[in-house]
Amino acid sequence: MHLIDSHCHLDFSEFESDLSSVINRARMQGVESFVIPGVSSKHWDKQLKLAQAFDDVYCGIGIHPWFLDNDPLSDLVKLESLLHSQSVVAVGECGLDATVDNMALQQQVFIAQIELANRFNKPLIVHHRKTHHLIQQCFKQVRPEYGGVIHAFSGNINDAEKYIDLGFKLGIGGGITYERASKTRTSVLNVGLSNILLETDSPDMPLFGQQGKRNEPQNIVKVAEAVAELFSCSVEEVGQVTSLNTKALFDI
Repeated sequence: MHLIDSHCHLDFSEFESDLSSVINRARMQGVESFVIPGVSSKHWDKQLKLAQAFDDVYCGIGIHPWFLDNDPLSDLVKLESLLHSQSVVAVGECGLDATVDNMALQQQVFIAQIELANRFNKPLIVHHRKTHHLIQQCFKQVRPEYGGVIHAFSGNINDAEKYIDLGFKLGIGGGITYERASKTRTSVLNVGLSNILLETDSPDMPLFGQQGKRNEPQNIVKVAEAVAELFSCSVEEVGQVTSLNTKALFDI
């Protein structure tokens, strides 16, 4: 079975002591590639080093709304300088989060990252929280030319179709295993396997029954099983289709 974890924060401190073991456990479960999204400039150099150390690790670099500095210009300049690296396959994790009280600045920096993605022919890795309508407004200002993935998608069918029309895929992780995720499951079922990527968001976003435990990329298998059950198909088919989706989006 072939699987790709399209969103795992292997650069986070939770993995410092046993990263090689974490990666090997995932490989033994059929995970063939890992994409590490960036959240702040403090992480980018470490991500690039990990991509150099492991030939199946790729990274996105971006400025997450949670880690947004009040004067982000220097970070945007550094971001632009690093987008030449072959290891960088996307801009992000970027986006908008309504729980952070600086929305005007978030929108400014998000639009700047959309523009950089367009200039460097990169897809976006997009974070959202109660902001689908605001993200769409940004996309109307600057259309993302190379699509991307909506990380941890949790929206209705209308939201999903708007993103897909712009060339985006939906990132599906452990959240789909919770009973409360019925709206997301309905959306995913309607858009089909061809429009989703699998992700764990390790070390966060644990599956149902694993709350409080560190999440790992090996758990992508359980996400694939949940998706297979939803579509009444084999786990192998889920792995094959979503891996092809991920490779095509990130050009890996």
